Amino acid sequence: MAAVPYIEEYTVEGFVRASALELWNLLSDPIDYARSRKDITEIEVLDGVMGEKGCRTRTTHKVGKTDFIVTEDTLEADKPRLLVKRALNAQMTSTSRWEIEDADGGAKVTVTSTLEASLGMVQRWFITRQAMQRERSAIDAVREQCEEYSVFFDKRRTNLGFDI
Repeated sequence: MAAVPYIEEYTVEGFVRASALELWNLLSDPIDYARSRKDITEIEVLDGVMGEKGCRTRTTHKVGKTDFIVTEDTLEADKPRLLVKRALNAQMTSTSRWEIEDADGGAKVTVTSTLEASLGMVQRWFITRQAMQRERSAIDAVREQCEEYSVFFDKRRTNLGFDI
């Protein structure tokens, strides 16, 4: 059977207790970005500069006892409000679009995730059945990431003794 196109998209909102610019600077600094997330063990910049269009990174995530490596290209970057990355994978394309805006007490984050793949009918049936679970997991993951970033900024403020 021929492969069938499959597209899945969902949008999640989160909040970070830091300004849009502070969050942008964190997302574009490989050292602080890795420090801010408990699942990231290493970020390697393969090409370009993080936070700029054309950057390619390889990030190692610890999932349980397993290292999971993701290579991403930055497709769009508009400091401090928009960051679009695409994960490179032979079987599918995963794109995340981070829109960041200042809000009262911090930054509002809107993340749109898009998954595109060409699947056989059986694969499509399995992946479709799991779509709701992936969306719930993505919502939880974005909110957890935002809280981790917030905690990172809270600790930085405490250590510095003043607001950043």
